Amino acid sequence: MKNNKISNAGYRVLEILKHLIKQPLSPDEMLRYLESSTDNLYRKELILKYLNTLKLLNIDIDKTDGKYFIKRSLESINLAENDLSAILFIRKYINTIGHEGFKNNIEEALQIVERCFSDNIVDCIKRNKIKPYTPQKSLIIKDENVKKFEKYCHDGFWLELEYKNYKADNKNGSYKIAPLKVVYKRGKAVLIAYDHKDNDYKEFVLENVIDVKQNPQKQVKGSPSSVLFKLKGRLAKSYMLKNDEMLVDSGEDFIIISNKNEDRELLIRRLLRYYNKCEILYPKLYRQKIIELIKEMEAMYD
Repeated sequence: MKNNKISNAGYRVLEILKHLIKQPLSPDEMLRYLESSTDNLYRKELILKYLNTLKLLNIDIDKTDGKYFIKRSLESINLAENDLSAILFIRKYINTIGHEGFKNNIEEALQIVERCFSDNIVDCIKRNKIKPYTPQKSLIIKDENVKKFEKYCHDGFWLELEYKNYKADNKNGSYKIAPLKVVYKRGKAVLIAYDHKDNDYKEFVLENVIDVKQNPQKQVKGSPSSVLFKLKGRLAKSYMLKNDEMLVDSGEDFIIISNKNEDRELLIRRLLRYYNKCEILYPKLYRQKIIELIKEMEAMYD
């Protein structure tokens, strides 16, 4: 029994480390990650204890603006001077990029790489020993199409979309959709939208869009672009709202939440972890999906 407790605590320390490697986090955010993967509740003091454990392991953790972050990665890499000068050039170049989402993605990737720099590389940078990098060709970020669709999402009008399908009949598809947001998946810009006809959320790779027209009809606020779910018991009392979530109703032993824009596949997986403490109320399609997934899981263990 004692070994099991040590194992569980070690797992939680590693879970904190995993998320800290990705981005700076406040103690409340670390608690949220721990509690989202278990039914247990934890005190904030436990997070500070775990951080001290990581520091004892010589992991360089610092704090700024109420958030903790890892100053240096656990792994160390050495780069040739040409490679390093190219990375430093990209860091300067991203400041000229107009597309904010793309700029942030590059910045996050560079931060991960830079935290892996060896002491030798850090010393070279401090002493300005790296020669400037000059690209052979001018760099152009073609993101006008992305900006156009981000504006569609912001405007809130329905779109009539002609889309290139890759099916056996090789026919193109026509859709009436409510655009929600543009994301990047596998290096491509993807539009997440609500399909009016199928009453479902769909993804459209922007480079496969043949034609698009903005419909003068405004999306109805509160239209079926949200998933409503109910949480019960201790989970309801400890749950912290995610981005694009809103508390719709609450009682002594439950809360009802509206989730608007989270990736539906990821949302279903997350809600599935809550098992019998979670019930999807709307739309019926996702309620049925999670019921089928639970049945499939139960059948595996019969």
